[in-house]
Amino acid sequence: MRIEIWPGGDEQAAFELGRMDVTNVSTVADVGSYTASITQRETPTLRVPSFVRNVRVASHPRGDGPWALVARVLGEVTAKPLDNPKSSTDV
Repeated sequence: MRIEIWPGGDEQAAFELGRMDVTNVSTVADVGSYTASITQRETPTLRVPSFVRNVRVASHPRGDGPWALVARVLGEVTAKPLDNPKSSTDV
């Protein structure tokens, strides 16, 4: 998943602000486990700091769908403070 800023709606001036890569690390089953890497680009004009965070989501019911998984990943990312935002890894 990629988050972009389009300054003034200009696609040609777009730049990536953040990215989430989610990987299934379990066998095919009704309940899965995933790892995720989340990066955020520093954007001083928006006062957005940079960080890299790696998390694990275990026991996710696949029937809940992809957005529930994204919500769980984001919950893991925001659950811990970013003491050193440029190099935080948690897996």
